[in-house]
Amino acid sequence: MAEQTLILGAEKHLVATLTPSAPRSANTPPCVAVLSNSGVIPRSGPHRMNVHLARRFAQMGIPSIRFDMSGLGDSQRSSGTLPVLTQWVADTRTVMDAAQSHFQCNRFFMVGFCSGAEVAHLVALEDPRMRAAVLWDLYAYPTLQSRLRTFLYRLQRAGLLGLARKLQARLQQAMHRTDQAAPDNSLGQRAIEASQVPPREEYARRIQTLVDGGVELLVAYCGGEPEWFNHADQFRNMFSGHDFIDRVAVSYLSDCDHLLTRREAQQAFSDMTVQWLQQRVLPAESKRT
Repeated sequence: MAEQTLILGAEKHLVATLTPSAPRSANTPPCVAVLSNSGVIPRSGPHRMNVHLARRFAQMGIPSIRFDMSGLGDSQRSSGTLPVLTQWVADTRTVMDAAQSHFQCNRFFMVGFCSGAEVAHLVALEDPRMRAAVLWDLYAYPTLQSRLRTFLYRLQRAGLLGLARKLQARLQQAMHRTDQAAPDNSLGQRAIEASQVPPREEYARRIQTLVDGGVELLVAYCGGEPEWFNHADQFRNMFSGHDFIDRVAVSYLSDCDHLLTRREAQQAFSDMTVQWLQQRVLPAESKRT
């Protein structure tokens, strides 16, 4: 399998790697996989997960393109003044243009890790070529059950006395706050402004729009962040009453951490993604062709 590295974008600032399908076929592939950064991790992905996925997809007859977004990995910053997320969405669409020209296919799915998941669902809202997305550890909202589980987890870790001391410390901090306290405008605070969690109903509206547009979604969470997402039914509870809930694939990999550190976690993520492709994405795309 001969991979190819490209320099893309009007400013020639994006670096991407094309992985053809193997064996190569004269037929147009069913779709093309888009793989990108997880936070500041380069396009190889956490523990080279994107490389492993690209080669597994290739064996399924699915080519892929993995790339570094502006200012990350091997890609240079854009000279434009777009907000960070807007720039990354534009980067992804530029990469899709190049992959479409190379593979002669205008149907894509994206595996988004963390911030990549944020970009993936925003691209799908803007670009009808993005037909499916894996959203790994994207937004989570507390529910009654998740709050109870979080409390029990903290109690188990700190003990009752330790939990009481933490509560006392927080109360003391609250009492010492003054009206002179200004919002944190430090560089670190400004850096995270590019990724603000939307209100629950706004995120629900986005999911509904995608599902109604025929976009296949796999919303997946790890079990390594028990104070944030901590049980298999949390997503369903988060959006109880929304009619998209049975139209979205949801997975909770309880034995995996966020960065898929262990080989078993990497295999579980890969198997989950392939199963979703085979059961949901590829059948849906075959109906469109």
